Amino acid sequence: MEITTKKITSLRVEHITKRFPGVLASDDISLSIGEGEILALVGENGAGKTTLMNILMGLYQPDEGRIIINGEEVRFRSPNDAFAAGLGMVHQQYMLVPNMTVLENIALGYKQAWSLFKLDLAMVRERIEEISKKYGLHVDPDAFIWQLSVGEQQRVELVKTLCLGARFLILDEPTSALTPQETDELIILLKRMASELSIIFISHKLQEVKDLSDTITILRHGAVVFQGNTTDHSPSDIAALMTGHEVELPLNEEPPCDGEIVLNIKDLKVKSDRGFLALNKLNLSIRSGEIVGLAGVSGNGQRELAEAINGLRKVESGEILFYGEDLANRSPHHVIEAGMGYIPEERNTEGIVPSFSIKENLILKDASHPEFSKHTFLRNKEIDKNATDLRIKFDIRSPNISIAAGSLSGGNIQKVILAREISRKPKFLIAVYPIRGLDLGAAEFIHRQLLEKRKEGIGILLVSEELDEILDLSDRVAVIFKGEIQQVLNRKDANRRSLGILMAGVKDDQNI
Repeated sequence: MEITTKKITSLRVEHITKRFPGVLASDDISLSIGEGEILALVGENGAGKTTLMNILMGLYQPDEGRIIINGEEVRFRSPNDAFAAGLGMVHQQYMLVPNMTVLENIALGYKQAWSLFKLDLAMVRERIEEISKKYGLHVDPDAFIWQLSVGEQQRVELVKTLCLGARFLILDEPTSALTPQETDELIILLKRMASELSIIFISHKLQEVKDLSDTITILRHGAVVFQGNTTDHSPSDIAALMTGHEVELPLNEEPPCDGEIVLNIKDLKVKSDRGFLALNKLNLSIRSGEIVGLAGVSGNGQRELAEAINGLRKVESGEILFYGEDLANRSPHHVIEAGMGYIPEERNTEGIVPSFSIKENLILKDASHPEFSKHTFLRNKEIDKNATDLRIKFDIRSPNISIAAGSLSGGNIQKVILAREISRKPKFLIAVYPIRGLDLGAAEFIHRQLLEKRKEGIGILLVSEELDEILDLSDRVAVIFKGEIQQVLNRKDANRRSLGILMAGVKDDQNI
């Protein structure tokens, strides 16, 4: 693939229709974007946003309709055709090989560095450094993908796309794993990049849609329901157009919690995948009926903490006291049976078994329980009823409960995980980015569920980089930096500025 230098001055899709078994994913969609323009594409989970972009990138073929670039109709039979035309996409579900380095992943598609007998990795490294410096996107070329946090992997995807010469950029939920500061920086970066290329920006974060985009297209059930200038509409207007009703995120307005301490973490030391201490003498306690928000920049030990509590990562030293029992280095099965609920960071590899059906994923932790099995035989009627009820309650959008969970959109996969974990009636819940990739309507529902669990006396550790989410829901906010708790603030003392400063590693109270 040659890196194109030709600008894309206009792109149009006309009357695009795409059907899957039981689903009309794209219903006669038309939209256009001009040179240097940023178009926001928004809609609820399952509205057809990612399907449309996959058609634009040659991953799917439309049943009807056409794509026109610079006035000429094009047909992309594969992503290579789209790359050659100057289109690049950063997917919501990352297209990276986990057991290869950043350098090797980018080299896979960088055909200029390939010759008959060898691969010029030095050329690829030089290109990465050039792009990183130009756009302020730092990545470690020698790090393995599996060692990186979700946010770091996202930066690798963006660098990879730019390295391959994209002149038209499609971003699918690009800020879902970024801190507010990183998000602000990305918005500034993308606005600057718009002088060189056009951008389609898919997001559920409507304030970012307002801050970044020039125009907006709203999809509902696979069809366009609105197109116009972003400046003419408030975030609440956009949310109402997306969902068909007014949306208002709930707030935790209950008095401070005085329940017993149910999770008490003492001097916890845990190593990262790279061998250094990701958690260094971390201390944190959470009461029953209390939501503690864990705020921090991605990669500061949040993942290691959640995995250590759930028996998925070795504890070097320290205690994880859960209702008085030390769970350090106990098996995941033991932790589950003790009453721990867990919404993991990486939903596709840790939250579900993609090849299993929705109904099977909904009983993953309880398949051996009497409710769903008898004498080692599964009780299919009960399993089907459980899945049907949860599918309705959590608005999981799928043709039926028997399709593979991995075929769902990212947001609907998240709903499957949430439905399973919340419906199990856990004694405690660890929720890592619970609304990542969810539309505003789904986020409203999930937040109400978490607050309802709080009222039932369940303690919740809420890990999020969304400061609005943490401030809306938390009783107390713990800020993590380089594996240590910087400070724990009561809700009344926490704000975006104070948390942002602590997340950057500043402990001096006078600066807060």
